Amino acid sequence: MLPVILAYWLLPHRGRICLLILASYFFYGSWDARFPALLLTSTIVDFLGAEAIDGKRRPLGQVMLMSTIPLVWLLFCAGTGRLQIPPHIFMAAAGLIILLTFAHAFFRFFQEETRRKAFLIFSIGVNLTILGFFKYFNFFADSTRYLLKNLGIQVGWVLPDILMPVGISFFTFQTLAYVIDVYRKQQKSCEDFPTYAAYLSFFPQILAGPIGRAPQLMPQWQAKKSFAPAYLHDGTRLILVGLFKKIFVADSCALVANACFDAPEPLGAAWSILGAIAFTFQIYGDFSGYTDMARGSAKLFGIDLMINFRFPYLAKTPAEFWRRWHISLSTWFRDYVYIPLGGNRCSEIRIYFNLMITMLLAGLWHGAGNMFIVWGAYYGLLLILYRAIPFLNNLQNKGNVAVMVTFVLTMFGWVIFRSADGHNLLQWATGFLKTSPVMPWEGPAIWLAIHIAPLWLLQFLTRKKEDESELMHLAWPVRGLVYLVIFLLIVSTSVQDQEFIYFQF
Repeated sequence: MLPVILAYWLLPHRGRICLLILASYFFYGSWDARFPALLLTSTIVDFLGAEAIDGKRRPLGQVMLMSTIPLVWLLFCAGTGRLQIPPHIFMAAAGLIILLTFAHAFFRFFQEETRRKAFLIFSIGVNLTILGFFKYFNFFADSTRYLLKNLGIQVGWVLPDILMPVGISFFTFQTLAYVIDVYRKQQKSCEDFPTYAAYLSFFPQILAGPIGRAPQLMPQWQAKKSFAPAYLHDGTRLILVGLFKKIFVADSCALVANACFDAPEPLGAAWSILGAIAFTFQIYGDFSGYTDMARGSAKLFGIDLMINFRFPYLAKTPAEFWRRWHISLSTWFRDYVYIPLGGNRCSEIRIYFNLMITMLLAGLWHGAGNMFIVWGAYYGLLLILYRAIPFLNNLQNKGNVAVMVTFVLTMFGWVIFRSADGHNLLQWATGFLKTSPVMPWEGPAIWLAIHIAPLWLLQFLTRKKEDESELMHLAWPVRGLVYLVIFLLIVSTSVQDQEFIYFQF
């Protein structure tokens, strides 16, 4: 990344955007050379769609030319001989050219509001079709086959081996937010294709967010900036804190969590508790650590990404937890699902329905699996109960008691999230019935305490800022000491690196 950063600040503004597009597509294509074709498809469809929603007419020749870019990329990949690309992929790319050209030739004759809705539906349809096929096709096909089997109907279809592109959920939601904001007239359509391509493909955030919003990010891409030492300082401290949370906290907690949840039999009550605590801090350190590193990497280019976590385990209610956890996703579902469903502006029963549907979709967004749906339903139920029961509603006034109750409920939610299936969840639960542990638990408990305590201390030092990387309010000797300790903890950790959990989403 260092050569890209140096070249970025040496180039003029236009050259910087082109460099970042090339670097981002190279980075994304390094996972699989076919993935950029999908990213290009979303970029082109929504760039042209937003223009049309805004009433701008691009010549059909240009529409056809731009829509051929994904096909050209696939032909290039096939021509190198390194990848086998099935014929139906080429047919889909060719179909996109026809579909885009037809839409822009036909929809432009509609009346204004009809045209705007048509292009909105077209963009949403294309993106959700891509997302649904790669992420959910096999899940729903398997579920249908299982249902038919229980009804006595045998089916012999063979499901294709579909490789899910990394980060597809994140960049799909980011581009959908842009198109919807343009339709709502909350955002002007971008007039420059490279700027929009950079906005959607920016490599620090494409794999696991934060999910950016055009009103916050687009002006940053359009602004001409000069290098400032603050970019280097802020970027390195964010990356340092992110590495600490990922390597020292998350990867170390993963050892205990995996030992508990992946055991062939229940290990005992103490292990069930330790496993829940371990995964609770593993997923926080893992995902918030990635977010800090993404923010830090972006800052080195002078780009500010939104804060995605604000001490979520200090929340007093489940609703507050979601205002603090994965903020870019929770606000996305609030703005584009919950509020359009009616939000709080309807009857109490309808509000309960809106909450449950929103959380079920949020659970399904995390993955094509039954336990993610159960996890979403669990949070939907919690939000409803906290709203419907006065005792729970008033519990938020109890200070630390409310925090502890919410933390325990959150921890059980993470148990559902971590469980591979219902049997795995039941196995974890039955562990509480074993008073005699199968394996000693005291050592793992001490291990967890050693690797969680520094995170607690860091949060105590930054509690007023609600951002573990924000230490500028401390005197420079104290700040320097904290950075030194964090660095030493990182380099002293010998745990094998674990893949980022949210890469699978």
